[in-house]
Amino acid sequence: MITLISFSSLGLGFLGPVYSVFIIRNFQASVFHAGMLSAIFLLTSAVFKIPAGKLVDKHGKWKILFIGLIGCGLSSLFYIGAFEIVHLYIIEFVYGIAFAFQRPALLALMAVVSNKPSRGLLLGMFDSVDDIAGATAAIISGAVVSSLGFDTLFLMCFLCYFTSGMFILKARNKIN
Repeated sequence: MITLISFSSLGLGFLGPVYSVFIIRNFQASVFHAGMLSAIFLLTSAVFKIPAGKLVDKHGKWKILFIGLIGCGLSSLFYIGAFEIVHLYIIEFVYGIAFAFQRPALLALMAVVSNKPSRGLLLGMFDSVDDIAGATAAIISGAVVSSLGFDTLFLMCFLCYFTSGMFILKARNKIN
């Protein structure tokens, strides 16, 4: 679970620090657009988390988590082909849905894994790893964009989510 959350957090974390720069530099957009795009992602995710949670209960946490991770990875790749601001709005909507699938399933898994006397410790570790991976991604993302460009960063995001998805396939029989 620690490895899974690490790669998933890296995938999302790579985008955070440099996404506004990507929007402003590549689309001649404003900071207002960056805020709107972030709002689209967050609101879409918020709206779809409840139905996604129902899907977790109906179809299983592993399957829905895998779909969410692969959806987030593909959304990361879509940035490479975006050339108009409207494309970013569509990507953020799709990314929000994919993230909505991922989060309730991941939380359901953590509830299963942490159903022990050491629940607080395990959830603290989970959250710490999430933050550490995000901080690491913030440092790496600036270096990658500066030297290799945004497309490389988006590919790295995809690979992190894809790697998390592969961990899901491998670990699903060990944790229920």
